[in-house]
Amino acid sequence: MSFYGDSYRNLLWPAYEWLRNRHTHILLQEAERRQCWPTDQLREFQWNELQRLLGHAYTQCPWYRIRLDQAGLTPVASSSLENFRHLPLLTKDDIRDHRDEMLATTLRDSTFEHRTGGSTGIPLQFYLHRGTYEWRLAVSMRGYSWAGCEDGDRQFYVWGQPIGAPPWKQRLKTRLFNATLRRHIFSSFRFSAPQMTECVRQINLFRPITIIGYTNALCLLARHILDNNISVVRPQAIITAAEGVNAVQRATIEQAFRAPVFASYGSREFMLIAMECEQHIGLHISADNLLVEVVRPDGSPSPEGEPGEILITDLHNYAMPFIRYKIGDLGVLTTRACPCGRGLPLLERVEGRLLDVIRTADGRTVPGEFFPHLLKEFSAVCQFQVVQKQLDRLQLRLVLQPGDHEDQLRRIQQEIHNVLGPATAVDIERMAEIPTGISGKFRVTISELPPA
Repeated sequence: MSFYGDSYRNLLWPAYEWLRNRHTHILLQEAERRQCWPTDQLREFQWNELQRLLGHAYTQCPWYRIRLDQAGLTPVASSSLENFRHLPLLTKDDIRDHRDEMLATTLRDSTFEHRTGGSTGIPLQFYLHRGTYEWRLAVSMRGYSWAGCEDGDRQFYVWGQPIGAPPWKQRLKTRLFNATLRRHIFSSFRFSAPQMTECVRQINLFRPITIIGYTNALCLLARHILDNNISVVRPQAIITAAEGVNAVQRATIEQAFRAPVFASYGSREFMLIAMECEQHIGLHISADNLLVEVVRPDGSPSPEGEPGEILITDLHNYAMPFIRYKIGDLGVLTTRACPCGRGLPLLERVEGRLLDVIRTADGRTVPGEFFPHLLKEFSAVCQFQVVQKQLDRLQLRLVLQPGDHEDQLRRIQQEIHNVLGPATAVDIERMAEIPTGISGKFRVTISELPPA
């Protein structure tokens, strides 16, 4: 804790929220109280929120009205979770094909657009409204606080960078925003040995309370610190994002930074889905904002301990409801209670999100997260996969919308060269469909290079 952090959270932020007529600080206070509720009380709250969402979707979203009617799931009939599971799963193709019909008629003028690169290599455009964002921000702040990470205290991000050259006004706004929250961002997209050394130098100058970053990037940085015996200040915690963290990665990061790792699971569609607490025995689901299901291929619930496909219902996106959405990841649920005392249910682990590191001819490493970050910006791209078989050559497999997209393809190649360097050739292969691997899992980036 710090004087500035306390002042920010207790004075500056509430005043800013009041001036903007926003309610995130109130939602955060309520979310912090709910985490202490017993599981049965949380389930009742979640079910009531789901009932309200279904009633809204039925009356306000033409596409959902037809879908709910076909499933025999009118608001009156949806009286149990068993009935709710009769509703067909929502896919990315559904959203692309019916996005306009999914928008709530009374909220069309108050939505804003978001995009995601997707853990399945399928970019997606979707819409939110302010209330949705306030809810997801509140539960994200609650989850990060379990690692001692709170706005106003110094946070160092080993993260991505904007695509292209944002206008100077946007750059200034971002700089002021990060300075006010005391956030420092270091791009991991150009991670050479000198850049990793510079990253550590900036960490030591900034002296963060928390370090947040892509799992693979943090692991690379930790390995660089250990291999070169570099001194680094000790943060209070490390938060991993974008991918799961395995036991070897966790041990490497914790050894280098001498701080505990807290795994997070989130997405652009929903922000924080689940987060580890100080007990580190699973990830607490943001169950007061999201309904998370894990199902078998036939749609039936996966038994405890059995991996299944993760489905997510956003209980508070009233602008464009996501109901039983196939996010593209596999996970395992557990019914065991966490010793921390929080009633939020546990996701034992996430088994999707396979993003290999890409290496460059000049000796750098680029996290696989770069490619979803880049390709979500290009409307022509329906699906993608990156394969590296040679150090100086990259295969980019693309499923494209019908039409002439040569300009977008040139821009994609240029942005890749900007990060990987001109010595890396980019071969674009247009495909009608990109198959999954033998395991059935889809890998967004695949490195077939031997270990360095």
